[in-house]
Amino acid sequence: MTGARVLLTGATGLIGRHCIGPLEDAGFAVVTASREAGDDLLADPEGVVARAGADRLVHLAWYDGARDRWSSPSNLDWVGASLRLLRAFAAAGGRRAVMAGSCAEYDWTGPGRLTEDAPLRPATLYGAAKAATGIAAVAGGKALGVSLAWARIFFVYGPGEPEGRLFGDLIRGLAAGREVACTDGLQRRDFLHAADVGRALAAVLRSPVEGPVNIGSGHAVQVREMIGAIARQMGRADLVRLGARPRPAGDPPLIEAGVSRLAGETGFRPLYDTTTGIRAVLQSEKVLA
Repeated sequence: MTGARVLLTGATGLIGRHCIGPLEDAGFAVVTASREAGDDLLADPEGVVARAGADRLVHLAWYDGARDRWSSPSNLDWVGASLRLLRAFAAAGGRRAVMAGSCAEYDWTGPGRLTEDAPLRPATLYGAAKAATGIAAVAGGKALGVSLAWARIFFVYGPGEPEGRLFGDLIRGLAAGREVACTDGLQRRDFLHAADVGRALAAVLRSPVEGPVNIGSGHAVQVREMIGAIARQMGRADLVRLGARPRPAGDPPLIEAGVSRLAGETGFRPLYDTTTGIRAVLQSEKVLA
């Protein structure tokens, strides 16, 4: 891989900033693109590709409003921009791409353990936009001569979560000495530390995996376990109010990734479990008890 250049979009986001190190460790020269750097992927994806001069692509950029990302019409803008980006990348000689999808593409009304061949039935505009992009990108990659993996990312946590995300809001509230109202937390979710997501995406990029591949731990835990671990490590378990907020209607009891493709075809294994991952986040946030 020495000498290969990779264009990383969304490089300053929750996941993107954890991708740079693993990509560099794999021998890639990383060219980053982000709004903060003045890159406009919505208006000019072709220009971003031309400036990068890369033959690899990791595309993470998407609408990231923490409070309305599930329903915002801005999701529709990213369908077209992402496919334009892929086409420009292919035209510029790009050979290998990993594009970020979501577990929200799947049908969440089933048994809850989701493999890549599980039915797609998104319940949100965000999930529908990701699913549409993924279907077109996987088919388009073949037509354009690009080896492409569509990475369906499950539930990510990490340092620096923006306002409106559960664990970021929880940490800020507890650090300020405020009571934090939570749901009952009985739902089980497949969480993966953002640093492990970055490592997983780098592993997929340097592998021959094509088509959909789940990015998760393969082991769902109750949300209340994560909440409790954060509160205990911060020494503020007394401020958590489980059950003070209702869960959304239709909130599925289980969402868990089947990760046989990820593990078997790339060799990826998470570095963090729940305890060590939360400790790493709290150390980064400087809020340990």
